[in-house]
Amino acid sequence: MKYRIDISLRAGVKDIASEAILKTANGNADLGNGKLQSLSMGKWFIIECDDDFDIKSLCEKLLANTVIERYDIRTIIKG
Repeated sequence: MKYRIDISLRAGVKDIASEAILKTANGNADLGNGKLQSLSMGKWFIIECDDDFDIKSLCEKLLANTVIERYDIRTIIKG
């Protein structure tokens, strides 16, 4: 199996890094120049594993901090 895992902050969790990037870009004529409306960051993983591997457990126990982050598992290639 091959999966793509997307991880992002849960709704309501303050994204300080994204806010700083948005503010900096919008304050720069060469970057955002006030035209960016929103920006959010996250991380993603491409994982290949055996068909019987527990990908959800990996996400919950290692890849995502489930207190503040959400994850989305998408199957890229079925085994």
